[in-house]
Amino acid sequence: MKRLLASFGLLVVLLPLSRASAQGDVGRISGVVTAVDGDAPLPRVRVTVLGTRLTAETNPQGRYTIVIAPGTYRLRVSAIGYTPTVMDSVPVTAGQATTADFKLKHQTVELEKVVVVGYGSQARRDVTGAVGSVSAEQIQQQPSTNAIEALKGHVAGVDIVSTGYNPGAGIQIRIRGQRSIKASNDPLYVLDGVPMSGNVGDLNPGDIESIEILKDASATAIYGSRGANGVVLVTTKRGSSGKTRLTYNTYAATQQATKKIGVFDAAAYAEYKREAYRAVGAYPANLCTGGATSCLAADIASNAFLAPELAALQAGVSTDWQDLIRRSGTQVNHQLSVAGGTGNLTYSASGGLMRQSGIMLGQDYDRKTMRVNVESQAAPRLRIGGSALLVRSTQNTGRGDGLYSETLADSPLSLPYDTTTGALVFKPTPDPQRDNPLSDVRNHINENLRTRVFGTLFASAHLAEGLDYRVNFGPDVTYARVGVFHGSETSSRQGSPPDGQIRNDHTFDYTLDNILTYRRGIGADHRVDATFLYSIEKQTAELDSLRSSGLPYETQLFYNLASGSVVEAIGSNLSQWALQSYMSRLNYTFRDRYLLTLTGRLDGSSRLAPGRKYAFFPSAALAWRAVDESFGSSLGPVNSLKLRTSYGRTGNTSVDPYQTQGGLARSIYAWGTLAAFGYRPGTLANPDLSWETTDQFDAGIDFGLWANRLTGTIDAYRANTHDLLMDRQLPANTGYSSITQNIGATRNTGVELSLSHVTLDDWRGVRWINELTYSRNRNQIVSLSNGAVDDVGNRWFIGQPINSTVNNCFTNCVWYDYRMLGIWQTDEAATAASFGAKPGDIKIQDVSGPNGTPDGVINEFDRQILGNSYPKWTGSFNSRMEYGLVDLAVQVVTRQGFMIRNTFHTDQSTLAGRYNGLAVNYWTPTNPSNTEPRPNKNQESPTFGDSRAYEDGSFTRVRNITLGVAVPSRYIQPLGAETLRIYGTAQNPFTFTSSTALDPEGRSNAGVPAYRTLLIGANVGF
Repeated sequence: MKRLLASFGLLVVLLPLSRASAQGDVGRISGVVTAVDGDAPLPRVRVTVLGTRLTAETNPQGRYTIVIAPGTYRLRVSAIGYTPTVMDSVPVTAGQATTADFKLKHQTVELEKVVVVGYGSQARRDVTGAVGSVSAEQIQQQPSTNAIEALKGHVAGVDIVSTGYNPGAGIQIRIRGQRSIKASNDPLYVLDGVPMSGNVGDLNPGDIESIEILKDASATAIYGSRGANGVVLVTTKRGSSGKTRLTYNTYAATQQATKKIGVFDAAAYAEYKREAYRAVGAYPANLCTGGATSCLAADIASNAFLAPELAALQAGVSTDWQDLIRRSGTQVNHQLSVAGGTGNLTYSASGGLMRQSGIMLGQDYDRKTMRVNVESQAAPRLRIGGSALLVRSTQNTGRGDGLYSETLADSPLSLPYDTTTGALVFKPTPDPQRDNPLSDVRNHINENLRTRVFGTLFASAHLAEGLDYRVNFGPDVTYARVGVFHGSETSSRQGSPPDGQIRNDHTFDYTLDNILTYRRGIGADHRVDATFLYSIEKQTAELDSLRSSGLPYETQLFYNLASGSVVEAIGSNLSQWALQSYMSRLNYTFRDRYLLTLTGRLDGSSRLAPGRKYAFFPSAALAWRAVDESFGSSLGPVNSLKLRTSYGRTGNTSVDPYQTQGGLARSIYAWGTLAAFGYRPGTLANPDLSWETTDQFDAGIDFGLWANRLTGTIDAYRANTHDLLMDRQLPANTGYSSITQNIGATRNTGVELSLSHVTLDDWRGVRWINELTYSRNRNQIVSLSNGAVDDVGNRWFIGQPINSTVNNCFTNCVWYDYRMLGIWQTDEAATAASFGAKPGDIKIQDVSGPNGTPDGVINEFDRQILGNSYPKWTGSFNSRMEYGLVDLAVQVVTRQGFMIRNTFHTDQSTLAGRYNGLAVNYWTPTNPSNTEPRPNKNQESPTFGDSRAYEDGSFTRVRNITLGVAVPSRYIQPLGAETLRIYGTAQNPFTFTSSTALDPEGRSNAGVPAYRTLLIGANVGF
């Protein structure tokens, strides 16, 4: 093996050094590199032959020469301050010279880049709002199954966390924090100019050309109510005239859990059970001198162990149930794309297949995608086109997050299979509360099947000079079927006959946009760009469901629910909403350095009450390119500087339809001696329900130094959200529980920093770019239904962040609980007794009594705000390096200053001597631990045991390392390929944290373990 590796390494070194043996076997490429403006020759410009290690540098006259073997090559020319340029199909003939001249355009790195904005595009230098961008190259360097997840760590102010690690799990994206308490905080997604609702995980990352994120209100106000939480603009790849290009991208990966939770093994479990009995005087200590054999008499006398457990202990059985439900996950991805064009027609098409087997048994995900884009210049003034995205996915989640947690409580003194027959044992211990988790893996089915067709059709007419009209139509059809089956031997059925459930969802959404644009330059100093829009959007959603039990046989799963003996529930529903909008936007530029953007949008939503359906959302932005002033030349190293400020208002109606109307609820009434169904008012109507609105102020600086070797952006913002859409609790005597109203207000403030530095620019063939982002956001509740008064029941506190839910909160949480100070020790027995505790119990901070001062009693007055799940700041570091045929990309992300609630320390650490749990350092008279209480058989869980769950979740993670190598073109051209890149990637290889959770990010602190991925892939171009 070592000899093989050495031979391969020698081959890699020698092949690029090979040269033609005689002068007659080579040719030359020569030319001149000049600037577009003025034709000035450009010296010290690097000319690279792509696919080889051959480079040249221009002389003072801008000339270069490369001696090379005959063939057809691609040349790349790059220089600081200029846009890199590539020339395709440069032929070289033996003994002859080929001329290849280049004209380079001045580049302001990010500032000259054209970015997509709402209903159009602009040069980066003309953008007046806060816009972040991610290119296809950046997405490609971080292989991912979810296109939006590829944004993580690239754009300041955009916080992306995983909602789970089961295959096909979603993500949560927040742009500049959390604004709404009950309405949605998700951003708007726009695919190729058409709003896209539902699962954005349907997008294949390989289909994406670029992603732009609109962050401030001046940029998002053009989308009115849809843009309240930011906008994500996704542009897919399109064809271009010329040669048809075929690409094939593939990778295969293996995945392993990053952490395993430590639980008691058999010996430690036995001792922990004994200690639980000792704590209440139920274990005869005089009969136990230590060890399994010497304690047998005491174990029998105390009844701490059931007979099978004693036998297993004597036999040396020790089972870690985690190992039985985990495996090495796998993932494969294939994508084939074709793009090209002839004359007036351009096209692109792709097909993708992704399959993932999770690290937990019974969990997998399969996704098939097809995408087509076609555009045609149908007439001199008319261009038409369309695209279609077809997605078919199947997700199996099994029992979900709960299965892993259950394994931590299963006794190590038990076996999953019968030692005689090898059959799976449903109840591996005599404890009726404990089931074999493998039974749930086999017999618990939860399958989500989705089919989606998302299309865009457009026609664009050039009406007159500077005047264009475009119409977009975007239909979106989704069909989803969820099938659930619980076999007889599952934790939910407990030996009863199987049950099943099926739910069908059908959604049809369409958008129709009419867009009129006018662009004109007025003299040498003025430039006007105006956009007008009329848009309608409508969604219709239907669902039906059926659940039945007593199914006669298990092989039918959920496919014949009518055969069940009991129909548990039947349901169906229809929901519709519509949105009508008018918009106008004016971009005005004076002397190419004073920029003004004015936007106004009128939205009408069917969700709101009559007379309150429409609202106007204005915005204004100013920008000044200071470096273009007469004093710009005196700014030293500063070669680009833009100051900008903006104000805008956006709205939100992301609540369920029909909140303005009263609903009916069914009840059973006595009618004589019979029971009859009757109907009563179920929900209270609100005829005044109106818009939730946000006013946002933003100030920013875009800058470039040293010929844009260093570029960056600094932003500060403040967003005030008022008239929140939320439920107001009602007194019980009203007959209603709550009503949806416009009440309360929140505030978001923050700062963002993005830096990009070209550390090396073709220095000895090395190009190295480093990028840094920093984001700090604080959201807080300003007022609620009763003004500036806390709502303790919902965990909503004035001046504190938004708490999303009270029970099972994982993200967007405020932790309100008792503060654990440690464990009462033996020398504190008297003080502990005054609080009703004893040595070995949890010590809680005495904060307050009814009169606001500590009173020596631990009760509800002693609960306090411990922290929250919102990080004080987040950051990322991205580094990309290219040298000859080799490229390297590294990404590091960090989230600092937040608290998580690790529920393993509550549900899986009861210390009651009945179930297994975390291998914690519990207190005993001879082991005075200050972190975990003494086990006690007479308690279901320790008093104030939940206070142990809170811990610092801060972490720094090396999220991605990708190393790629391009194969020299002379080795692949005989195979018909033009480019071949082979790469390897490590995802999440290292995480640095003090947290004891499976993973401190998102829901994974108590569910499916996080995993690291090792993959190898290839990109082939023909």
